[in-house]
Amino acid sequence: MSQASPEAAESFAADYMALLPRFVEPIVRAVGARDGDLALDASLNLKTKSWLAGALRMNQLCSELELALALADWAAAKAVARDIEVHVPRLQKALTGAPDDAFRPLRPRTLQTAIAS
Repeated sequence: MSQASPEAAESFAADYMALLPRFVEPIVRAVGARDGDLALDASLNLKTKSWLAGALRMNQLCSELELALALADWAAAKAVARDIEVHVPRLQKALTGAPDDAFRPLRPRTLQTAIAS
């Protein structure tokens, strides 16, 4: 079994990032229309591509959507589809290597303040 070159991996990640909104749109539309087959197909597509790109949170969200669809729980499916949509900008930021303020470590002073209160 051969390994992918770093260039191929970077190219795949760049393509994944650029096309991410196109992968998510059919999920949101299908869930909104309560089209379980189309939503499942779109989710499986995004789930596979996310796994290959190393986007494990997106992969997990797709698994959650698939479970909601299997249970015909449209309220849960709608909530997960929204979570998927909201996750896109954060994922795109992570794939570009930009720092995310949400993951900044706490400064000791902030930590002391939080403990004191």
